[in-house]
Amino acid sequence: MLRSWSIFSRGASQKIGLTLGTLRTSLRCHSDEPYNPQAEVEVKYPVVQMPARTLWTKQYSLSLKHLKQGDFDEMIGKVKETRKYYQYPSMSAPKIGWNVNMFTLFDDSVYINPVNLDAEEWTKEAAEKGMSYDAYEQQKMAALREKGQTGFAWEPCASCCFMMHYIERPLTVRIRATNEKGVEVTETLSLMRARMALHEMDHLQGILFYRRVVDSDHVVPLEGFSLMSDWSDDYPSLEARSTYLYTIFVPPYGFLQDPSVTDARLIERKFEDGVYPGAEHERRIRIESAAIEELQRKRWAEEKGKSPSTMKEITEGTGEEDTEEPEKEKS
Repeated sequence: MLRSWSIFSRGASQKIGLTLGTLRTSLRCHSDEPYNPQAEVEVKYPVVQMPARTLWTKQYSLSLKHLKQGDFDEMIGKVKETRKYYQYPSMSAPKIGWNVNMFTLFDDSVYINPVNLDAEEWTKEAAEKGMSYDAYEQQKMAALREKGQTGFAWEPCASCCFMMHYIERPLTVRIRATNEKGVEVTETLSLMRARMALHEMDHLQGILFYRRVVDSDHVVPLEGFSLMSDWSDDYPSLEARSTYLYTIFVPPYGFLQDPSVTDARLIERKFEDGVYPGAEHERRIRIESAAIEELQRKRWAEEKGKSPSTMKEITEGTGEEDTEEPEKEKS
């Protein structure tokens, strides 16, 4: 049975008078007792983070029979709630640990068992030409780029929650899918709806941003992205520096802004708000670290027979107390 690591016994911890809340956390998570599931951090909206293996694989199709019976209503609602809570522009089921073909966008639209009709057509054409799909996709993207039908934009991803990626995608995409009511729909999406749909369909096929991003220089921390105004004019490139969130750069000089993205304001939040995937675990770690530090300091004080206040001075670098009386100044 899994046991948590410990530097103090339960008995020693009880002797040391920490605040009740901090002590409880320390006792539950830093004792020699068998692992207790009740001591785990409770996360209302968990998000699977890279490099989880489930994000690298193709996902399962949903049964339309069970969908129409309402068997998946709760899980579909959970995906939508998670997206809205973190204010990401899109969210797919694998990101919350539900490994099926389903995603939702910032307008609350739901796509189940989606099929990229453009990619399906390219796959057939690549087979006829005897080319690999990857090579043919690059060829098609180059042709679309020449016609001004592709664009570059910064994409946030909940499974890489602290990073932004600068990626080129087609401006439109044709999709066939089933909505949450079990009705098959065929749509042509454009601008950010097309981009985030392609982003999530990549996830459903186990394709990650490494394959799409321009280069490693065009992956930046989300915290730094909000300070884009402080970047140098050509960092990481002149085009990327000029592309704001939910704006698409269309080579050579065009920019398209999508005003429809209203319910995806993750960039407005600060780190201190604590609304990001993993915030609950990080908060627990900070509490435990503070508890361990305090326990260690007081244990040193007990062992050396000194008061906690004296030990605090020592650990803060004030040095050992000088027991000798200072020399009297010579008259």
